[in-house]
Amino acid sequence: MKLRFSQLMTAFAISLGILIGLEIITSSLLPALGWYEYRLTFNVLIIIFLAIRLNSASLPWMIIGFQVIHSVFSVEGWALGTFASLIVMLVANYLKELLHLTTALVTMVTVQLFQIVWHVTVALVICLKISNFEKFGMILWSFIPGSILLSFISPLLFWLLERIWRVPSESGPAGVDI
Repeated sequence: MKLRFSQLMTAFAISLGILIGLEIITSSLLPALGWYEYRLTFNVLIIIFLAIRLNSASLPWMIIGFQVIHSVFSVEGWALGTFASLIVMLVANYLKELLHLTTALVTMVTVQLFQIVWHVTVALVICLKISNFEKFGMILWSFIPGSILLSFISPLLFWLLERIWRVPSESGPAGVDI
């Protein structure tokens, strides 16, 4: 299946709108409820979905767009997240034929594994920047509770993104060509 440019831009704009809505909720509502220590990074879920389900040369540019929007709501730099997301995208491209998100459990496990790759990359770069690998475990642990919650949310968000991006069912092709 091949998406036209207008369909691509519409799906990208809707996904950005969803990301902005989720970022507003997580940056304002969760701290109001007392959850200060951890963040839910929905940009990671959207990028993992796109890396697994789309075949596109424009995917790195879309990733930069999602990371820039995320950086508006976060103190994290967009460059570090973009680097980690490109690593995840490359891994997903190599494993694309093996990844079949047919059940909610498989989706949750796959998303958690990709989030671990993402967060290990981020923790390694942070440790390199501060020249102190003793804090690696502490930095990595700060991402884990939020990533587990995101893994539980991922089947619902992936279902929504499949409708937006018009991705065929798992029994169809491995991804959508753009």
